[in-house]
Amino acid sequence: MHWMMWIFWGSLAAVFAGAYLVDFLTRGKYSFNKKEKTLNQNLAEAEAQREVGRHNNQGGGMF
Repeated sequence: MHWMMWIFWGSLAAVFAGAYLVDFLTRGKYSFNKKEKTLNQNLAEAEAQREVGRHNNQGGGMF
């Protein structure tokens, strides 16, 4: 059972070391800060807003 502990902690350390290595090699290129939306995302959001407006039941329609 002692070998299971070494496999578990060794694989966990390898994941953290790999993540640090990828971050170091890419020089923090992949950050999770909010980025500006692309044109396609803006168009999709506008289309979704129009769809919500079409199906809005607050106008006193039939139930």
